[in-house]
Amino acid sequence: MCILVANITRNVNNMQEKVNNFAQNLSYLRSKLDGKVSQQRLADELGIKKSTLAAYELGRAEPSFEDLIRLATFFAIPIDGFLRKDLRNDTRPVSTNGDLRVLVTTVDPQNRENIEFVPVRAMGGYAEGYGDIDYINRLPAFQVPFLSRDRKYRAFPYEGDSMPPLREGSVVFGEYIDQWDGVKNGTICLVVTKDEGVVLKKVFNYLEDKGVLVLKSLNERYAPYPVRREEIQELWRFAGYFDSEFPMG
Repeated sequence: MCILVANITRNVNNMQEKVNNFAQNLSYLRSKLDGKVSQQRLADELGIKKSTLAAYELGRAEPSFEDLIRLATFFAIPIDGFLRKDLRNDTRPVSTNGDLRVLVTTVDPQNRENIEFVPVRAMGGYAEGYGDIDYINRLPAFQVPFLSRDRKYRAFPYEGDSMPPLREGSVVFGEYIDQWDGVKNGTICLVVTKDEGVVLKKVFNYLEDKGVLVLKSLNERYAPYPVRREEIQELWRFAGYFDSEFPMG
Protein backbone atom coordinates (compact mmCIF):
# COMPACT_ATOMS: atom_id res chain seq x y z
CA MET A 1 0.00 0.00 0.00
CA CYS A 2 2.80 2.41 0.94
CA ILE A 3 4.65 1.62 -2.29
CA LEU A 4 1.49 2.30 -4.33
CA VAL A 5 0.94 5.67 -2.60
CA ALA A 6 4.58 6.61 -3.14
CA ASN A 7 4.37 5.77 -6.84
CA ILE A 8 1.15 7.77 -7.24
CA THR A 9 2.71 10.76 -5.44
CA ARG A 10 5.83 10.55 -7.60
CA ASN A 11 3.75 10.43 -10.79
CA VAL A 12 1.64 13.40 -9.67
CA ASN A 13 4.78 15.40 -8.86
CA ASN A 14 6.33 14.54 -12.23
CA MET A 15 3.17 15.61 -14.06
CA GLN A 16 3.01 18.88 -12.11
CA GLU A 17 6.65 19.58 -12.93
CA LYS A 18 5.92 19.05 -16.63
CA VAL A 19 2.90 21.37 -16.46
CA ASN A 20 5.02 24.02 -14.73
CA ASN A 21 7.80 23.68 -17.31
CA PHE A 22 5.28 23.88 -20.12
CA ALA A 23 3.66 26.99 -18.62
CA GLN A 24 6.88 28.94 -18.14
CA ASN A 25 8.25 27.84 -21.53
CA LEU A 26 5.08 28.89 -23.34
CA SER A 27 5.03 32.28 -21.62
CA TYR A 28 8.73 32.78 -22.39
CA LEU A 29 8.39 31.84 -26.05
CA ARG A 30 5.41 34.14 -26.55
CA SER A 31 7.36 37.01 -24.97
CA LYS A 32 10.06 36.56 -27.60
CA LEU A 33 7.70 36.86 -30.56
CA ASP A 34 8.06 40.39 -31.97
CA GLY A 35 8.74 41.72 -28.50
CA LYS A 36 5.01 42.11 -27.71
CA VAL A 37 2.55 39.46 -28.96
CA SER A 38 -0.79 39.26 -27.15
CA GLN A 39 -2.34 36.01 -25.99
CA GLN A 40 -5.26 36.70 -28.31
CA ARG A 41 -3.05 37.02 -31.37
CA LEU A 42 -1.08 33.86 -30.63
CA ALA A 43 -4.30 31.98 -29.85
CA ASP A 44 -5.76 33.09 -33.19
CA GLU A 45 -2.59 31.95 -34.97
CA LEU A 46 -2.80 28.53 -33.30
CA GLY A 47 -6.56 28.14 -33.66
CA ILE A 48 -7.28 27.81 -29.93
CA LYS A 49 -9.21 29.94 -27.42
CA LYS A 50 -7.47 32.80 -25.63
CA SER A 51 -8.79 31.49 -22.28
CA THR A 52 -7.20 28.12 -23.02
CA LEU A 53 -3.84 29.69 -23.85
CA ALA A 54 -4.01 31.83 -20.69
CA ALA A 55 -4.72 28.74 -18.57
CA TYR A 56 -1.74 26.97 -20.13
CA GLU A 57 0.58 29.90 -19.38
CA LEU A 58 -0.60 30.09 -15.76
CA GLY A 59 -0.15 26.35 -15.25
CA ARG A 60 -3.84 25.91 -14.46
CA ALA A 61 -4.52 23.41 -17.22
CA GLU A 62 -2.70 20.53 -18.84
CA PRO A 63 -2.41 20.92 -22.62
CA SER A 64 -4.36 18.49 -24.72
CA PHE A 65 -2.26 16.28 -26.94
CA GLU A 66 -3.54 18.13 -30.02
CA ASP A 67 -2.64 21.55 -28.58
CA LEU A 68 0.76 20.31 -27.48
CA ILE A 69 1.47 19.18 -31.04
CA ARG A 70 0.24 22.55 -32.39
CA LEU A 71 2.53 24.50 -30.08
CA ALA A 72 5.56 22.27 -30.57
CA THR A 73 5.12 22.48 -34.33
CA PHE A 74 4.57 26.24 -34.30
CA PHE A 75 7.68 26.97 -32.22
CA ALA A 76 9.73 24.22 -33.92
CA ILE A 77 10.57 22.66 -30.54
CA PRO A 78 10.36 18.94 -29.65
CA ILE A 79 7.49 18.07 -27.31
CA ASP A 80 9.96 16.63 -24.80
CA GLY A 81 11.80 19.96 -24.74
CA PHE A 82 8.56 21.82 -24.05
CA LEU A 83 7.77 19.59 -21.05
CA ARG A 84 11.14 18.79 -19.50
CA LYS A 85 13.54 21.68 -20.24
CA ASP A 86 13.77 25.26 -19.03
CA LEU A 87 13.93 26.98 -22.42
CA ARG A 88 14.88 30.28 -20.79
CA ASN A 89 18.38 28.83 -20.50
CA ASP A 90 18.54 28.04 -24.22
CA THR A 91 20.80 30.55 -26.01
CA ARG A 92 19.40 29.85 -29.47
CA PRO A 93 17.07 32.47 -30.99
CA VAL A 94 13.37 31.64 -30.92
CA SER A 95 11.96 30.63 -34.30
CA THR A 96 8.51 29.64 -35.53
CA ASN A 97 6.83 27.80 -38.36
CA GLY A 98 4.03 30.39 -38.38
CA ASP A 99 3.58 33.86 -39.86
CA LEU A 100 4.64 35.77 -36.74
CA ARG A 101 8.01 37.49 -36.93
CA VAL A 102 10.55 36.84 -34.20
CA LEU A 103 12.54 39.65 -32.61
CA VAL A 104 15.68 38.84 -30.64
CA THR A 105 15.89 41.27 -27.74
CA THR A 106 17.51 41.79 -24.33
CA VAL A 107 16.23 42.85 -20.90
CA ASP A 108 17.77 44.63 -17.93
CA PRO A 109 18.06 43.15 -14.38
CA GLN A 110 14.50 44.34 -13.66
CA ASN A 111 13.27 42.37 -16.71
CA ARG A 112 12.51 45.56 -18.67
CA GLU A 113 13.05 45.63 -22.42
CA ASN A 114 16.38 47.26 -23.27
CA ILE A 115 16.99 49.73 -26.06
CA GLU A 116 19.95 48.20 -27.89
CA PHE A 117 22.29 50.58 -29.68
CA VAL A 118 23.87 49.40 -32.94
CA PRO A 119 27.17 51.35 -33.17
CA VAL A 120 28.79 52.24 -36.48
CA ARG A 121 31.29 49.40 -36.19
CA ALA A 122 28.41 46.89 -35.88
CA MET A 123 26.15 48.37 -38.57
CA GLY A 124 27.72 46.39 -41.39
CA GLY A 125 26.82 43.10 -39.74
CA TYR A 126 23.34 43.99 -38.52
CA ALA A 127 21.50 42.65 -41.58
CA GLU A 128 23.01 39.24 -40.84
CA GLY A 129 23.21 39.43 -37.05
CA TYR A 130 19.77 40.86 -36.21
CA GLY A 131 18.43 37.37 -35.49
CA ASP A 132 21.54 36.14 -33.66
CA ILE A 133 21.18 36.30 -29.88
CA ASP A 134 24.97 36.46 -29.41
CA TYR A 135 25.23 39.46 -31.74
CA ILE A 136 22.35 41.28 -30.02
CA ASN A 137 23.75 40.50 -26.55
CA ARG A 138 27.03 42.20 -27.48
CA LEU A 139 25.31 45.49 -28.37
CA PRO A 140 25.35 48.35 -25.84
CA ALA A 141 21.95 48.64 -24.15
CA PHE A 142 20.22 51.30 -22.08
CA GLN A 143 16.85 52.68 -20.93
CA VAL A 144 15.17 55.95 -21.95
CA PRO A 145 12.42 57.16 -19.57
CA PHE A 146 10.44 59.16 -22.15
CA LEU A 147 9.82 56.23 -24.52
CA SER A 148 6.89 53.86 -23.93
CA ARG A 149 7.57 50.71 -21.91
CA ASP A 150 4.92 48.92 -23.96
CA ARG A 151 6.85 49.10 -27.21
CA LYS A 152 10.19 47.84 -28.46
CA TYR A 153 12.88 50.31 -29.51
CA ARG A 154 16.36 50.10 -30.97
CA ALA A 155 18.85 52.89 -31.75
CA PHE A 156 20.93 53.24 -34.92
CA PRO A 157 23.53 55.80 -36.06
CA TYR A 158 22.44 57.89 -39.04
CA GLU A 159 24.85 58.03 -41.98
CA GLY A 160 24.79 60.11 -45.17
CA ASP A 161 22.86 63.21 -46.24
CA SER A 162 19.66 61.76 -47.71
CA MET A 163 17.33 62.69 -44.82
CA PRO A 164 17.81 66.33 -43.81
CA PRO A 165 17.72 67.97 -41.33
CA LEU A 166 19.37 64.94 -39.70
CA ARG A 167 23.14 65.17 -39.66
CA GLU A 168 25.53 62.28 -40.09
CA GLY A 169 26.38 60.95 -36.65
CA SER A 170 22.91 61.53 -35.18
CA VAL A 171 21.39 58.60 -33.30
CA VAL A 172 17.93 57.56 -34.53
CA PHE A 173 15.46 55.71 -32.30
CA GLY A 174 13.20 53.21 -34.06
CA GLU A 175 10.00 51.55 -32.82
CA TYR A 176 9.67 47.95 -33.98
CA ILE A 177 6.96 47.32 -36.58
CA ASP A 178 5.42 43.87 -36.70
CA GLN A 179 2.60 44.34 -39.22
CA TRP A 180 4.28 45.70 -42.36
CA ASP A 181 1.09 45.81 -44.42
CA GLY A 182 -0.35 48.38 -42.03
CA VAL A 183 2.42 50.96 -42.45
CA LYS A 184 0.91 54.23 -43.68
CA ASN A 185 2.27 56.05 -46.72
CA GLY A 186 4.74 58.74 -45.77
CA THR A 187 5.88 57.05 -42.55
CA ILE A 188 9.59 57.56 -41.89
CA CYS A 189 11.20 54.21 -41.10
CA LEU A 190 14.49 52.50 -40.57
CA VAL A 191 14.39 49.73 -43.17
CA VAL A 192 16.67 46.71 -42.78
CA THR A 193 17.36 44.84 -46.03
CA LYS A 194 19.73 42.08 -47.03
CA ASP A 195 21.63 44.19 -49.56
CA GLU A 196 21.59 47.72 -48.10
CA GLY A 197 21.68 47.02 -44.39
CA VAL A 198 19.95 49.77 -42.39
CA VAL A 199 18.58 52.85 -44.20
CA LEU A 200 16.35 55.70 -43.02
CA LYS A 201 13.68 56.63 -45.58
CA LYS A 202 10.13 57.84 -46.07
CA VAL A 203 8.10 54.73 -46.90
CA PHE A 204 5.25 54.31 -49.40
CA ASN A 205 3.46 51.02 -48.93
CA TYR A 206 2.50 48.88 -51.94
CA LEU A 207 3.02 45.52 -50.25
CA GLU A 208 -0.55 44.26 -50.65
CA ASP A 209 -0.95 44.91 -54.38
CA LYS A 210 2.62 44.98 -55.72
CA GLY A 211 4.69 43.35 -52.98
CA VAL A 212 7.05 46.31 -52.60
CA LEU A 213 7.84 49.30 -50.41
CA VAL A 214 8.97 52.44 -52.22
CA LEU A 215 11.69 54.23 -50.27
CA LYS A 216 12.03 57.98 -50.72
CA SER A 217 14.75 60.32 -49.44
CA LEU A 218 13.98 63.84 -48.21
CA ASN A 219 17.02 65.03 -50.15
CA GLU A 220 15.71 65.43 -53.71
CA ARG A 221 19.12 64.52 -55.14
CA TYR A 222 18.29 60.88 -54.42
CA ALA A 223 15.66 59.08 -56.50
CA PRO A 224 12.98 56.86 -54.90
CA TYR A 225 13.41 53.12 -55.34
CA PRO A 226 11.40 49.95 -54.60
CA VAL A 227 12.30 47.17 -52.19
CA ARG A 228 10.60 43.77 -52.52
CA ARG A 229 8.93 42.20 -49.49
CA GLU A 230 11.31 39.23 -49.50
CA GLU A 231 14.30 41.58 -49.25
CA ILE A 232 12.98 43.27 -46.09
CA GLN A 233 14.19 41.92 -42.78
CA GLU A 234 12.97 44.48 -40.27
CA LEU A 235 11.05 47.77 -40.14
CA TRP A 236 11.46 50.32 -37.35
CA ARG A 237 9.21 53.41 -37.23
CA PHE A 238 11.08 56.67 -36.59
CA ALA A 239 10.53 57.52 -32.91
CA GLY A 240 13.01 60.36 -32.38
CA TYR A 241 16.68 61.18 -32.60
CA PHE A 242 19.60 62.51 -30.59
CA ASP A 243 22.11 65.04 -31.89
CA SER A 244 24.88 66.70 -29.91
CA GLU A 245 24.45 69.91 -31.94
CA PHE A 246 21.42 72.18 -32.27
CA PRO A 247 19.70 71.71 -35.68
CA MET A 248 20.18 74.57 -38.14
CA GLY A 249 17.11 76.14 -39.78
